[in-house]
Amino acid sequence: MHLARKAACLVCSASLLVTPLAADQKDSQASVTFTSRSELVSVPVVVVDKSGNHVSGLTKDDFEVKQDGKTKTIASFEEIKSTTNRPSHVPSTPGVFTNELSSDASPKRLTIFALDLVNTPFMDQAYARQQLLTFLANRVSSQEPIALIAIASNGIRILHDFTSDPAVLVTALKQVSGEIPAVHDVGGAGFAETEGLSGFANGTGEYVALIESQAILVTLECFQHVAEAFAGVPGRKSLIWATAAFPFSLDPARGRVLSAHAVDVNLNQRPGSAPGPNGSLPRLPSSTEIHGGADLSALEPVYRRTLQMLSDASISVYPVDARGLIVFFPGAKSALSGAAEGRALAEYKQAMFESTRSTMIDFADMTGGRAFYNRNDLDVAFQKSADDSASYYMLTYYLDKDTKPGWHKLQVTTKRGGVEVQARDGFFVTPDADKAASERMDLKMALASPLDYTGVPLSVRWGNVVAGATKDAKKNVHFEITLPPNSNIVDTANNNLVDLEVLALALTPTGSPADQFAQRVTTNVKPENMALLQKAGLNYGNDLQVPPGNYSVRFVVRNNLDGRLGSVTAPLKVTP
Repeated sequence: MHLARKAACLVCSASLLVTPLAADQKDSQASVTFTSRSELVSVPVVVVDKSGNHVSGLTKDDFEVKQDGKTKTIASFEEIKSTTNRPSHVPSTPGVFTNELSSDASPKRLTIFALDLVNTPFMDQAYARQQLLTFLANRVSSQEPIALIAIASNGIRILHDFTSDPAVLVTALKQVSGEIPAVHDVGGAGFAETEGLSGFANGTGEYVALIESQAILVTLECFQHVAEAFAGVPGRKSLIWATAAFPFSLDPARGRVLSAHAVDVNLNQRPGSAPGPNGSLPRLPSSTEIHGGADLSALEPVYRRTLQMLSDASISVYPVDARGLIVFFPGAKSALSGAAEGRALAEYKQAMFESTRSTMIDFADMTGGRAFYNRNDLDVAFQKSADDSASYYMLTYYLDKDTKPGWHKLQVTTKRGGVEVQARDGFFVTPDADKAASERMDLKMALASPLDYTGVPLSVRWGNVVAGATKDAKKNVHFEITLPPNSNIVDTANNNLVDLEVLALALTPTGSPADQFAQRVTTNVKPENMALLQKAGLNYGNDLQVPPGNYSVRFVVRNNLDGRLGSVTAPLKVTP
C-alpha cells in the first residue's frame, strides 16, 4: 500500500494506492497476519528453586496474579525457553537503510550490559570493567546475543551491537575510557571541608542539585533509549546496570523521584551519642544543604515513562553495585577530629549506602529484575542476571477499562512450594492529560537518539532529485519509507485503522537543521486492500528540500495505536 501527500501539507487526508514489493519480499512476508490492539498486561515470571535453578513444567493453574490485591483471570500462559540465536538485520540493497530485524520471531536470550560512567566513581569504573572482562572471557557463548552500552555524561553510546559476534566484545570493553562521574560523594573524604564551608551551603547545594538533576535525567533517558532500541527483539531481556552512587530514590506509589542524598541522619537528637570537642555532637549536612532543596518533580514524568517503556519492551533491570564489597569505618583523616566525628562520618556514609541499596532493590523489583550489592564476585552476578532470560513464563491478563491512572501493584504467586517467584511488582497507567506530552517527548527522544528504535520496523530509500532554479538553490529530494507487513500497524477491530506519526529531520555535518517536517497519517484500509497490504506492506513517500551538501537524515515513525516507535538514520549527499 502507498500513502502519499504533497510536501506542503501538514495535516494529511491520504489516498491509498497499491505498490507491491519485490517477489522475494512477498514470499517471506505473505504469512504475516494483523491483529487488533488489546489492553493486555504482560508479566514475564522467573521461577527458581532454593538452589537457584529454573523450575520448568508449571501450568497456568499453578499461578495466581493479583493487581492491587484483586485476583485477575490469566488470559494467556506460555512457558518460554529462549534461544541464543543472535538477531540479525535484514539484508538490504545498496541505498536502502533499515532498522528491520530478521523474521525469526523466537524469543532471544538477549543480555544488555550498561556501564554507568555518570554515577560511578572513577576507580570503581575500572573494577567493574575488570569483573565484566572476567565474565565475558570465561562464560559467554559465541552465539549468545549481547549488547554493551555506556551511560556517559553526554548520553548513551553503543560499544557493541547485539547483532555482532560477542567474541569482539572483550576488545571493545578494554577500549572504554574512564570518566569522572557527574555526581561526587558528598559524604566522602571532603566531609570536614563541607562542615567548614557551611557558609556556602546554599550556593553549593544549588549547584549539586543542578548536577544531580542532570545525572538523573541522563540516566533515565538512557534507559528510554535502551527500551526503544531493543523493543523489536522478541522475548524477555536482562539489562545489567553496573553502577554505584545512585543519584535518586524512588516512590512508585506517588510516581515521585527523590534525591538520594535526602538521608535523615540527625545525630544531635540521638540518645546516648557522645559529644564533640565543644560539648555538642558533630553536625552532618542537612538534605536541604546537600541538594539545595531541589525540586525534582519535573523529572517525574520521565521516571514514569521510563518504567513504562522498560515494561513494554520486556526489559528487566539488574542493578549491580560496581563498588563490590564495602566496609564502613572511620577514616584516618576523620579520626583526627575526634572519635564522635569519625563515627558520624561512618554512620552517614553507611546511611547513604543503605539509601542507594534501597534504590537498587526498588528499581529491580519494579522491572522484574534482581539487585546485586556488597559482593566481590560481580562476574557471578552478571551470570545470574543473564540466566534469568533463558527460561521463564509469560502471563497476560486484560486491564479493566476503569483502571485509574497511577501506580498499580502486581503480585504473582505459585502453588508450587519451595520456589521463588520473580516478577515486576507493578506498572504505571498514564493519565490522559499526560499522554500528549509523553508522545511529544517520545518523538523528541527518537529524533535525538544515537540508536535505531526497533518497535516499528521500517526501511528508507532515496529517490529522484529535482533541481532548483539556480545551482545553489534548494532541491527537492524524494524519499520512500517502507513498513513491512510484520510492522503490525493495522487495528482490524477498528475498521482497519492506520494511525501514524511520520517525522524527518535533516542535519548538516555541524548539527544544524536543514529541513524538517512532521505529519500525522490516518486512514482506514479497505477490506479488499488488506490482502495486498499483508503481502506488500505500506509505503509512504515525501520530499525534503535542501541545498547541495552532505546531510544526516533521521526518520521516525510512531504507531499512534500502541505507541511503538521505529527510527533509522540515512546519509544523504546532494550534488550541485
